[in-house]
Amino acid sequence: MEFRVLGPVEVSSGGRPLQLGGAQQRALLAFLLLHANEVVSADRLLDELWAVSPGGGVAAVRTQVSRLRKQLGDRILTSGRGYELHVEPGELDLERFQALLAEAGTAAESGQRSALLRKADELWRGEALSGLDAPFVDGEAAALKELRLAALEARVEADLDAGRDGELVAELSALVARHPLRERLRGQLILALYRSGRQSDALEAYRETRRMLDEQLGLEPSPALRELERAILRHDPALAPVATPPTTPEPTPTRRGRRPTIIAAAMLAAICAVGASAALLVGGGNSKRPGDTVAAGPAAASMRAAAPAVAAPRTRAHSPHRARRTHTVVHRAPQPVVASTRTVEATTQPAITIVETTSSAPPSTHPVAANPGRTEKPKPLPPPPKPVTISDSFESDYVDPTIWHEITTGGDVSIAEESGQLQLTVGANAIPGGTYNQIDVHVGTQCAFPGNFDARVDYTLLEWPAGDNIVIGLNAIYANAAVTRESSSQWGDGYGSWVIPSDGSVALPDTSGSLRIARVNGVETTYFLHEGTWRKLASSAAGGAAVFGLQATSDGHNRFGGQEVKVAFDNFTVTGTNPTCAPGAQPS
Repeated sequence: MEFRVLGPVEVSSGGRPLQLGGAQQRALLAFLLLHANEVVSADRLLDELWAVSPGGGVAAVRTQVSRLRKQLGDRILTSGRGYELHVEPGELDLERFQALLAEAGTAAESGQRSALLRKADELWRGEALSGLDAPFVDGEAAALKELRLAALEARVEADLDAGRDGELVAELSALVARHPLRERLRGQLILALYRSGRQSDALEAYRETRRMLDEQLGLEPSPALRELERAILRHDPALAPVATPPTTPEPTPTRRGRRPTIIAAAMLAAICAVGASAALLVGGGNSKRPGDTVAAGPAAASMRAAAPAVAAPRTRAHSPHRARRTHTVVHRAPQPVVASTRTVEATTQPAITIVETTSSAPPSTHPVAANPGRTEKPKPLPPPPKPVTISDSFESDYVDPTIWHEITTGGDVSIAEESGQLQLTVGANAIPGGTYNQIDVHVGTQCAFPGNFDARVDYTLLEWPAGDNIVIGLNAIYANAAVTRESSSQWGDGYGSWVIPSDGSVALPDTSGSLRIARVNGVETTYFLHEGTWRKLASSAAGGAAVFGLQATSDGHNRFGGQEVKVAFDNFTVTGTNPTCAPGAQPS
């Protein structure tokens, strides 16, 4: 059989398409395909397929499964109160797409990377999951769209490495018109124009980017784009294309450049693998040739690719007699100043100070005629957005569904709250599963932060066998950042992190500590707390509405060692502006 989700959901057998039933049956098939070879409970299917629970409850799920089984036969298995769709390797287009991304991420030659990524893009037949209407669809489709765009940007990067600058200008111009807010595409267009001998056009493209960001978002271009403009103005030799070597160099004992190993790994792992293969220019004030490795910081992991998107938020009923955990949402009064200093404090963690500058109105580029007889009345400044803090001390006996959604992949993994901590366990008998064939257990926030944020969490390693190839971490899903604590048979114990496209790691055997990701004016930075000091791991310009996750997962590179792993998280807090939350999800 052949299954397709990268476009309308389709199934064919022996080259002939199968006639699927109505919209609900196609939605059921799509969700099972996104969790292929994984048991999905009937209760979860009820939540994910119907915005309003139908009469009969899970009986409606059984009816839809029975109808779908008439088409797929013994491919749909029943296990207790759940169902599993068995998919053979290579039958699902999404799996083939991600395999090509992974292969491209390890290819040393730019032409080979480009060919693999073009082949991956040819698997798409339109918008993923198009034509479906169910609660899970929007989140999954958005994540798959982001994955495709990241792969497209990586393919363009490979073509730039190969010196195809002139032929890329027309394509990049069209892509920028369709995706005007993607700064990486704009940077690629600017670089292609410059390398094509069109310096004035390149600088005009930068100025247009700056105008667009200022008028629509009130933002400045990213540090990477600003550095690109400066490099063009000084004719920096680093902007010249650098040919990639025809063969893969011998591996060296360094942790940088590994494929990301967290967040259910598949989606962000693929993005990181192809996105880090050739960085345009990395911020920090230094010009980098495409392909240079950024030394510094965190690096190594990613956050929930497993599902392959953040699962659609669900609000589960819970018993009213249970003690609710402490959680707060704090709205601070707006400050009547343009430049403001905000201090965010997390329980048991040192305070950190973020200095933010907000622009009340874009600066005018037109001269104003002098009129001594007239006094202009200054316009009042709009109030800055209100910071919001969401926190959880995990003091109850259940995971609060108004704050978190839960994801588990593979057998013998669990989520629980005990002794005032969130405990994630990977059992000794855990086996990979799901669409991405991995072990994964994590929770993710029901709210997303599109602008500046500061997120932190404490951790304690309760059971942590050395070299078990498990990664635990704090992840900013869709914002392309993660900071992790790793147990690797290849690299030993230590911290890792990445903020696309930079990464880094530090070998430290801490058994407890704190993890942190912050974004200030479009620049994301990852930290870990060591001996009372926040130590920076990685920093880069990044974007996306950040959903935060706490996770334990196999590292995606080495096999799980088969010994029980248990980690406890505590004192989670995130502060940011204008979060978007699922209906009823934001704590009150």
